[in-house]
Amino acid sequence: MFTIVYINKGKPEKKDKLYEISATHGGLIQTIAHYLVKPILESALDRYIEKHGLTEYLEEMTQQKEEDSINFYEITEGSGSKAFCGLEVLLQIYKISNNNLATLPSKVSDVTLKIGQDNLKEVSLGVIGMKEGGERVVTIANDNKMNFNSYYVKLIEVKDKYPDSVNNLMVFNDLINKTGKQVRCGDEISVKYSVKEHNGEYIVKDQTVQFRVGDKKIPLAIELGVVGMRAGNKRTILSPPDLLTITDDMLIKDIDCDEENISIIDLSLDVKQEVAAHHSTVEKQPKEYS
Repeated sequence: MFTIVYINKGKPEKKDKLYEISATHGGLIQTIAHYLVKPILESALDRYIEKHGLTEYLEEMTQQKEEDSINFYEITEGSGSKAFCGLEVLLQIYKISNNNLATLPSKVSDVTLKIGQDNLKEVSLGVIGMKEGGERVVTIANDNKMNFNSYYVKLIEVKDKYPDSVNNLMVFNDLINKTGKQVRCGDEISVKYSVKEHNGEYIVKDQTVQFRVGDKKIPLAIELGVVGMRAGNKRTILSPPDLLTITDDMLIKDIDCDEENISIIDLSLDVKQEVAAHHSTVEKQPKEYS
């Protein structure tokens, strides 16, 4: 009987164990032996994992699929305005043949989209951080990572720019949980926030807001500050005054911050609020461009 231990990577239904024991058994005796020995092996593995502190490592392996579903290769950095979550951008997109990833397109299609929306959402997430004039190859893996699609993307224009002060937003992580799902642009989340003046005095404390990231229904400092957070984690953000501006159509109405100094924002992601279904890997492939 040949025993194999699999890491339950990409198997969210396997919630009881971080691994799975399998074996090759060709006869009745070997089959019976497998089911008798399996609990003993699992008990030994559990003790070994606990003794050597491997739980966190194995959990990170099970989450790698979710984090690595979208990757990119930078061709040209660009020098214009930067693309952020929720912005409308003009792109040139071309689907690259998986058999010839090194070949750049001679013909491209111009596409205008809002980063994080369902229309070409997965491709748009690969655009975040690009500068106007920049070029990337964005690769999107499917659920089992056996197949992927690659797209040549050039950022032509950022149509509705954020204030330049977004580049001065400072984010500090308190990584209690390093393995939960990360918040992505377009996710529906619930977050608890407190806002303090630069001297530490509270402006608002322990308020909760539920929103879709990128819809511009909350101040920019909070909207951009939650991207990349994990359930149960906390963040502290140092924000310039103009990134906490409130408009009439926003979900938050109660921040009266200092217009001359930075504000301090404490964020915690609500662990009871599940990330919406559209946070998962690609449900339908983007339209092909040629």
